[in-house]
Amino acid sequence: MRPFPQPGELVVVVADLEVGEERLAALRAHFSPRELQRYQSFAHDQHRFRWGAARGTLREVLGAALGQPPAAVAFRYGGHGKPGVEGLHFNISHSGARALIALAQVEVGADIELPRPRRTDDIARRFYAPGEIERLFRLSDPAARQAEFFRLWTCKEAFLKVTGEGLSRSTRSYEVELRDDGSARLLWARGIADAAQRYSVHPLDPGAPYRAAVVAEAPALAVRRLPWP
Repeated sequence: MRPFPQPGELVVVVADLEVGEERLAALRAHFSPRELQRYQSFAHDQHRFRWGAARGTLREVLGAALGQPPAAVAFRYGGHGKPGVEGLHFNISHSGARALIALAQVEVGADIELPRPRRTDDIARRFYAPGEIERLFRLSDPAARQAEFFRLWTCKEAFLKVTGEGLSRSTRSYEVELRDDGSARLLWARGIADAAQRYSVHPLDPGAPYRAAVVAEAPALAVRRLPWP
């Protein structure tokens, strides 16, 4: 099925980045000279191979959506370096051995994370909004609180990517609420008066132990997940 998103639709692709040499070579064949240079710049084989698999898969998905050969997809870049293509909005994130690609007819931001041991309580106190901290620490069980931390982290990262602001916006300048049913919503964002109505938050299950989310500049979207390849 063609991955081009219809109006009111969010298309999501979760891809495995642990691919064989033949598959990686086929993906690498789509690279531009600039991408090939970036691919060759990684010092560690694993990082290089996974980046190559993610970039090549992105070209395949965008090519299929736009009806173009993967190598013909032409990227343009916004003021904060966010990539785009003519006629479609997309975003990609990868962590560990998995990538998340989101496509829509509105601005989207995607984030996927492989949870790793870290002092999540300290990070939350430093980087989360007061309301987020209050709700997070209602969970007395450390394991449950850490799982919730990463669910929230992906939502917050995805918001930074949908606006294109990245690290120029403080992570304490907006608030996301996670709900018991697995959904989420943006409550407010400093400097965006209609943020709660303007953006929708879509937590996703990309397969354990990963966490993922997409934020879209639309009040509601239907999510269509596609396997790839």
